[in-house]
Amino acid sequence: MPPTRRPAPTLPLTLAYEPRHRELVKQHWNVTFARQGKMSVAAKRIMARVLDQIRDDDFHLREYYQLAIGDITESAGINRENAYREIEGSLRELAAAAWEFKSLETNEWYLLNLLDTTKDIRVGYAGGTITVLLNPQLAPYFLQLAHYTTYRLDSYLKLRSWYSMRLYEILAAFRDTGVWEVGLEEYRQLLDCWHQVDKRGRVVKDKEGQAKLKYPNVNDLISNTTTEPLTELADTELAFRVIPRHEAARAGRGRKRIVGLRFELLHPQPTTIPAHWLTHAVTGPIIEKLRSWKVSDKNIALYATTLERAGIQKLLQEWQLKQVSSRAIDSPEKYCNAAFVRAAKQLIEQQKAEALQVRQDLQLGLFGGASSEGAGSK
Repeated sequence: MPPTRRPAPTLPLTLAYEPRHRELVKQHWNVTFARQGKMSVAAKRIMARVLDQIRDDDFHLREYYQLAIGDITESAGINRENAYREIEGSLRELAAAAWEFKSLETNEWYLLNLLDTTKDIRVGYAGGTITVLLNPQLAPYFLQLAHYTTYRLDSYLKLRSWYSMRLYEILAAFRDTGVWEVGLEEYRQLLDCWHQVDKRGRVVKDKEGQAKLKYPNVNDLISNTTTEPLTELADTELAFRVIPRHEAARAGRGRKRIVGLRFELLHPQPTTIPAHWLTHAVTGPIIEKLRSWKVSDKNIALYATTLERAGIQKLLQEWQLKQVSSRAIDSPEKYCNAAFVRAAKQLIEQQKAEALQVRQDLQLGLFGGASSEGAGSK
C-alpha cells in the first residue's frame, strides 16, 4: 500500500538562519535502506545540514531551511572561487531528485519531488546563505520518526566520497550489534551498483541481452566501493573491516564464489552513559529513575536511544503499577534489566523486519531521479 501521509503544514512557519546545529542527523530507516542513486558529496552535505535542523518535537516541516555555504564547502577542498558553482550544481541535483513509490498490491506508482520549487520563497542561495524547501508531502519521512538511524554530523561532513557517506549511513544502523551482513545483490542495490538504466528507467542490456551491471567483477565491486570508505571512516566511530562471504559449497572445480559481505565495526558502541545525558534537564531525571530500578548504566547507554523517552517512560509506568499489584517485582536488577533490553531488541527487530518487508513490497528511488528504484515505507 502507498504510504499514509500526514497533512501538509498550514502554519506560516519561518526559519531564521541558525548557525548552531544539533550535530546529530536522524534519518528514516526506510530512507537509509532505500536504493539511492549516486549524487555529489556537496548535495549529500546539504541534505544532512537540513535534516540536522529538524527537531524531535517538530510536527510540521518549516517553511524553509537555511545554511551557510561555508557549512558545505569547509573541509571539502572546495575553494571560494568554485564554491558557488559547486552549490548551484548540488541544488540542481536536489531539485531534480524524485522519490518513486510503487505498490505491487494496488498496481499504483507515483513520483514525489524531494524539494518544493513552487513557492514564492525560492530554492537557491543569496550572499553566503543557501535556502532549501522540502516537499511537505514527504513530511512522514522527516518528522516524528518512529524507526530511524542516527549519525554524527561532524564525522559525516568530513567524508569526501559518496561511497563513504553511504556506508556511514548504513553502518550507523548496526552500532548495537557491530556487524552488518549483506548479500551481494542487496549490497549492489544499496551502493548504486545494480542494473544500469537509461533516462526512462529501463534496464540497459549488452549484446547478449544480459542486464549491464556497474562493476560486474565482484572483486572490482568490493574494491571500488570500500577502498575510500575504509580510509575515510578509519578515524570515526564507524571504522570497519569488510570480509567477503563465500558460498558454502561449490559443485565442480574452481574457487568458491563470493555471495555476500560481512562488515565488522572496530569500535563497539559506548557502554557508559554520556555526561551530557546526566546533566540534561529531561534525560537526567529519567536516568536516575532507571538507576533506582537497578537498570545498569551499560544497558542505559546501549538502548536508551532506541527506546527513546516515550518508550522508557512506558516501562517505568509498567514497573510502578506492577509494584502495587499482587505480582510485585522481587528482583528489580534482574527483572528490569531483562525487560529494558528485551523491549529495545524487539523494537530493533521490528524496525529491521519492517524495512525488509518494505524493500520486498515497494520501490523508492532516492536522490536518483527517474533512473533509480528502491524501497519506500508503508
